Amino acid sequence: MTAAQVFVLEIDGRPTLVFDAPDADVAGAICVDDLLRTDLESMATNGEPICYPHSRLAYRPASPREIAAFEHAHLRAPESNEPTMVFLINVDGIVMISVEPSA
Repeated sequence: MTAAQVFVLEIDGRPTLVFDAPDADVAGAICVDDLLRTDLESMATNGEPICYPHSRLAYRPASPREIAAFEHAHLRAPESNEPTMVFLINVDGIVMISVEPSA
């Protein structure tokens, strides 16, 4: 794993996805990215939009459990130079692997 820090994107206070970023400034920029918001507005969980146009997106440092889930999924992701983002919620129409780390 790189020296990046792991953060959680919360949508209206709901932990939604975990991602890595070199620092809090970059994490904050990710949270205000229009393309990310558009993508999130087009996705649903249990038939409800993940994000609405008026939703509040915020970030915070990930908890140890969220970091473990991120690392678990990161190890199973195909090699890529793109940033890794791991959903903490079910997303309609996307097959998910379990991101719960084994004991």
